Amino acid sequence: MVKMKTSKTAVIEESLIIKQVEKICSSNEFITKELLCRFLSYIISEHLAGRDNNLKGYTIGVNVFNRDEDFDPGQDALVRINAGRLRRFLDLYYLKEGKKDPVRIEIPKGAYTPKINLNPNTEMVSENETVKVKSSFDAEPKIAVLSFLNLTGNPENDYLAQGICEEISVELTRYEDLSVYNFNILSAKKSKDHNLKKIAKKRGVRFILEGAVNKSDKQIKVLARLIDLMDEKQIWAQSYTREFNSSNIFDIQESIAKEISNIVGSEFGIIPQNLTHEFFNQDYKDMNVYLAVLKYYYFQIHMTREAGETAYEALTKAYENEPESATINALLGAFHGNRYALDLPGAAESYNLQEQFTKRAMALKPESLLVNSAFAFKCFLQNDKERFYQLVEKCLSAGLNTTLRLGTIAFYLCLCGDWGKGKKLLDNIMDRNTAYPLYFHGGTMLYYYRNGEYERALIEAIKYNLPAVFWSPMLKAAVHGQLGNLNDAKTNVTELIKLKPDFESKARYLISIFVKEDNLVSHILEGLRRAGMNV
Repeated sequence: MVKMKTSKTAVIEESLIIKQVEKICSSNEFITKELLCRFLSYIISEHLAGRDNNLKGYTIGVNVFNRDEDFDPGQDALVRINAGRLRRFLDLYYLKEGKKDPVRIEIPKGAYTPKINLNPNTEMVSENETVKVKSSFDAEPKIAVLSFLNLTGNPENDYLAQGICEEISVELTRYEDLSVYNFNILSAKKSKDHNLKKIAKKRGVRFILEGAVNKSDKQIKVLARLIDLMDEKQIWAQSYTREFNSSNIFDIQESIAKEISNIVGSEFGIIPQNLTHEFFNQDYKDMNVYLAVLKYYYFQIHMTREAGETAYEALTKAYENEPESATINALLGAFHGNRYALDLPGAAESYNLQEQFTKRAMALKPESLLVNSAFAFKCFLQNDKERFYQLVEKCLSAGLNTTLRLGTIAFYLCLCGDWGKGKKLLDNIMDRNTAYPLYFHGGTMLYYYRNGEYERALIEAIKYNLPAVFWSPMLKAAVHGQLGNLNDAKTNVTELIKLKPDFESKARYLISIFVKEDNLVSHILEGLRRAGMNV
């Protein structure tokens, strides 16, 4: 049955809007995205208070992102980038969980003032039509990068547009989940004989990245947008402005290309997020590699028991279908490594399975950064520090820059005691990404904890909000113990024992699986004793 859109005009009560914001921020899409929730809550509260004039890039940067008073939104795209992410995640929320919500909140492009309406019925297309459109594309994402347009009015500046396109193509190839087609030369010819979208579709390319470059004497501006060819819909767009001179053009091209590639192609970027929702309920019978990878990424973000079971089933089915996939072998190895490290049932068997799967992955594809990062995790857990550091340097020198893999490397560098490099990498990743695994906060928490900065450690421990992982209440209990907050500590201890009944008898062993500094292990145990635990 086809539902038609209806037009509704009504006054929406303020309390209903506030409840809608609360519902959005507690949804699966937003529960791990504290920054975006703060952004949404701020612009809604200002709007309801009649202060729409205050919703500028500067005021949002200062009040939401805690930028200094000299913050310049024209030079720093932080607010614009996160506004785009907020729009995207709101769209995803209303596609799934919020499909039947009575109130719909939107952030129109080019502004920060929210648009709030009663949610109309969505227009439906027939199931056969949807299947027909989807069937022309592979599940694994393919993206074509078209030559950016030169809007300067001077053909001599073609090199600027072509250069940024080449840089983006190079950066996107670092994301092993994507197949990248460089249409730069083809599109630069501007031949009427070439219908680039038809060529892309013929090759199974679903996503197209295109854009334009303009400049003045002092500034260069790059516009980029991502098109989903399945429905010809623009799913992302962003502009970047940089101070320009003849000596920094290559730095500008590289920095913008890295930012665009990260937003579009990283594990928690636009393309994976869109496909995760589209394929999440895919039948396991014909599970392929990329669909299993999407479920693994979902698990890394949410870390719930249900998400873990779903990811493991998807990886296992994909392995049955494609046992020679280095990616699936590596992720199965990493999955079993986590089971061993968290001392879950069958931990001893998982220790051996991690060894088997990661070695097999390395034999199948030794040049893969995904495989190398999974193997580095194995070496970390087995206390093979020399090999671990070799693999870390190999990954970093090869340009590893994905949110999950680089963040995981940084996390384990911290736990090995290399706090200088590890903490700096973690801070950078969490500052420029809104979606990342919450266990990264375990690294920053321990950084402050080991330095005796317990108040700051508590802030980070609270952000480590993974209810199904015993490390979450354990870290909070330790820092509350050090602060003398015994009532809070008692609550965390109760939660910890509920999750891990044998924790007290195995505390040092369980902590030392991850924390490689003996002094820090003892420091954590001290906090737990002060929290009332017999460890």
